[in-house]
Amino acid sequence: MTTTDPMPSRFPPELLDGAEKVSVGHGLTGLLWTSVRTRLPGPARQHLRDTFPAVAVQAFTATTERYWLNWLSDENLDRLSGLVVVLDSAGLPVAWVASNDRRFGGRRCFYANSAGVRPDYQGAGLSSAIWRALLRSAIAKAAPRSLYAVMRTGNPLVYGAWSSAAGRTDAAWPAPDRGVPKHVQRIAADAATELGQVDRLDRETLVISDAYDDTETGLWTRRPTSDRTDVDEWFAGLLGPRDAIVLVVAFNPARILVDEVRRAVRRTPGLRGSPSSRSSRARS
Repeated sequence: MTTTDPMPSRFPPELLDGAEKVSVGHGLTGLLWTSVRTRLPGPARQHLRDTFPAVAVQAFTATTERYWLNWLSDENLDRLSGLVVVLDSAGLPVAWVASNDRRFGGRRCFYANSAGVRPDYQGAGLSSAIWRALLRSAIAKAAPRSLYAVMRTGNPLVYGAWSSAAGRTDAAWPAPDRGVPKHVQRIAADAATELGQVDRLDRETLVISDAYDDTETGLWTRRPTSDRTDVDEWFAGLLGPRDAIVLVVAFNPARILVDEVRRAVRRTPGLRGSPSSRSSRARS
């Protein structure tokens, strides 16, 4: 984070093949690959296998480097529809997100496959910035219909971030104060089927028991916490160390477009202090 050079001399050039640049802030380089099977070349895959696992185990403390090498296998990478990796000036990963385009429950869905941030970069807003890069194109493809973001997670911080991202308080399931509608249950069941865990899914709560059965103690030695005590307590009572929920969030294209315009206005010099931008901040 100490250089302003957009392409530092130590940055591996093989990572650029087939990638689009994503704006992620000073001294970092964000790279986006869509249609990963055809656009992520062999040398870039090898660089990720050489550098990524050591970072991923810092973010998911109960996992092993072998676990992440398996995640980076050609078979798994080729299933991804989108991958964003943020790298520092030496070409070392500091954050990532990955997604799959799916149809679950007869609905167009954006499956959030994986995401993580190296501990020394957590809290910088990297994860939300790079998720938006993948979501924007997926939402555009789904318009005018809603896009359902789906993920398996045991992290209350992830739950809080995605629940608020839709811009509505009633667009995320499960929730501690309301039931799960049937169409969302069908989406979750199809997602759990693809994971090979539908027999462990409770359709009323969307909890998958022993979801992380390929690790001894789950993904973390201690579950992360969020900025909401009520969500942390709900997760603590709902989930065991290896359990997860299938989180389903509905994104309305028109609403997201308005929010993106507001975000752009707030970033535009000379407009931040206007009454309209202040009122947009209050509503968003």
